[in-house]
Amino acid sequence: MADILTIHQGNASDLGFVTNKIIEADIILIPRPQDDRWFDFIKIAQKHGKIIVADFDDHPFTISPFNPAYRHYGTSEFDYKWPDGTVTPIWKDGEKEFHIEENITRQDYFKAAFKRVDLISTTTPILQDIFLKLNKNSVVLPNLIDFNLFPEIECVKKEIRIGWQGGVSHYEDLYMVAPAIKKIIAKYDNVKFIFFGDVRFYGLFKDIPKDKIEWHPWVQNVAYPYKLVILNLDIGLCPLIDNEFNRNKSAIKYFEYSTIKIPTIASNIPPYSPIMTNEENGLLVSDDGWFEVMERLIKDKTLRDSLAKRAFDNIYWNHNADKFAHLWMDAFEKLLKKDVTELVGV
Repeated sequence: MADILTIHQGNASDLGFVTNKIIEADIILIPRPQDDRWFDFIKIAQKHGKIIVADFDDHPFTISPFNPAYRHYGTSEFDYKWPDGTVTPIWKDGEKEFHIEENITRQDYFKAAFKRVDLISTTTPILQDIFLKLNKNSVVLPNLIDFNLFPEIECVKKEIRIGWQGGVSHYEDLYMVAPAIKKIIAKYDNVKFIFFGDVRFYGLFKDIPKDKIEWHPWVQNVAYPYKLVILNLDIGLCPLIDNEFNRNKSAIKYFEYSTIKIPTIASNIPPYSPIMTNEENGLLVSDDGWFEVMERLIKDKTLRDSLAKRAFDNIYWNHNADKFAHLWMDAFEKLLKKDVTELVGV
């Protein structure tokens, strides 16, 4: 059996640990090979016969200036123009650790590393097309759900609970849907908004009465499935601004909502539109239709239940780790046989 080593920032700092593991490993899996140190590591490891896989699940070259990671990946200054015409500089070269020349160099190392590795694994066909331009050995190893991690818990509740989850990179997305959420909360006494994620977004909803909103900060990965279940949601929201970066994401939030048997309302763009069938296993919505679609689900429990059931079935049969985890082993076994050209399109 192959010995596969995953190196990330948490253990890469322990040189002794990493060195011993590298010696033992047949395949080395690395995320985000973004600087000269990673590039040099790849060259040295390959020189000693190690197979290198780079795993990446975002578009590395189109990050939004509203994403905090733009500090390290953005390649141009950015000013925000307010409705009244005034302009606020957001990213200025040389300020707030934002350096355009360094970021361009970082992207160059990204490309060089992607070209050099033995295999790039990513999560969607759209992303695969991007990486195939850098390395013909690029495969889709999709996000899957381990259903064993999500307990079934019966919870008692008095209200309809509409939930959103996400990190700080989703500010634009949540900003887009915030007016509809506030309008729903104001209109329906029996509805509560459940926020799960980066609580720095508090300002977006500070005017919602405290008894109509719950704030839940991130938990450790091992506790995440349990936490998502006990939020006791009735409706899950997946808003995305339509841009190239978002179109290259995966539909993992929809997978998770479906696994805990709640219906999803999502933006009608990839990654959700290729996975969800509107009116069958979820509801797809344009940017200005969020209020009407949320209201529809609030009023119709039968629709909520039917969408949730079909969504669960969709994920159970098509995105279940128990059924499709072999894709990883198939890909790595082909790597060990040096048969990488067969991997394209996995």
